Amino acid sequence: MKIIRKCLFAGPAALAMLGAAQVASAQETDQVGRAAYIDGVKGKKVIFVPISQGMDLNQAWVMVWQRHAARYGFTLEVRDPNGDTNAGIRAMQGAIAEKPDLIIVQNPDVQTYARLLKQAQAAGIKVLQVNMQSATQTDSYVGNDWIEMGRLEMGELAKHCTGPNAVSHKVVWLAGVQTGAANIYMRTGIDEVLKANPELQLVSDQPADYISEKARQITETVLQQHPDLCGIMGIWDNAEVGAGAAVVAAGKQDQVTIVTNGAGAATGCESIKNGLLDVIFNFNAPIQGEIAAQQISELLQHPERQAGSEKTIFFGPITRVDKTDATGRNCWKPEDIK
Repeated sequence: MKIIRKCLFAGPAALAMLGAAQVASAQETDQVGRAAYIDGVKGKKVIFVPISQGMDLNQAWVMVWQRHAARYGFTLEVRDPNGDTNAGIRAMQGAIAEKPDLIIVQNPDVQTYARLLKQAQAAGIKVLQVNMQSATQTDSYVGNDWIEMGRLEMGELAKHCTGPNAVSHKVVWLAGVQTGAANIYMRTGIDEVLKANPELQLVSDQPADYISEKARQITETVLQQHPDLCGIMGIWDNAEVGAGAAVVAAGKQDQVTIVTNGAGAATGCESIKNGLLDVIFNFNAPIQGEIAAQQISELLQHPERQAGSEKTIFFGPITRVDKTDATGRNCWKPEDIK
């Protein structure tokens, strides 16, 4: 009987404890830190000034950032100068005047926006630079390690164009814009490989300005001057298809190795499959965009940190792609990102 009484008395207490646990559980279902994160980014304004939104890498970045903006409540505005430097300066000036919480910028070269970036920081605006740096360092840079990219590309040519079986030791560097960060830093990596492989002969170093037709014309001329050319390295797969076209037209696709880098879009993989390119060092723009999205979140969440007070750099991964693996995740399409 005593046992039954104890159970009867214990019943209400146990039920009360169970009810309290259920209430506590209901109150604690929100993920730790999530509310603070959303409060930190919601309603914030972000402006992106690209070189040109017509580039595949820019399109991938913006699709990633728009997804984050829609999900967590900040706004993203794109001010596209469409490759016009003067329009880019005006876009930057307008962005600074609006005093957004963050400016994202893809610099056309190392100097054009250098003073404007200093103005933005002095005005208390945080700045994230993507893939193309300025001489002015700001809160954060996300993009390629361009020195390493230069090493990788010229290193690839060194494998093909040194040794007893090489058709020659002659190689070409199809540059982009001479004053661009990618160009300047890649050249450092290139020179390291050339120094380590003195037999390599750099017979041409000309800027194609990211234009495929210009790359085709330069390559056509070099092939006339050096019919035993062994290799070509470039700075962007969409431009180097012009070089590939010139090599194919000369019937030298089995002789000349063409190496470049790119955002990992399906168009690059098609160029490999079609024999216009041999190797692309893929920096995978969607992944780069996700790394940048993390930095967007970090910079927006901490308004107490003064613009320019902390400077960080994040280099993204680089994957070597050739005809054996030009498929799947190495070859993204816009619909894969959306």
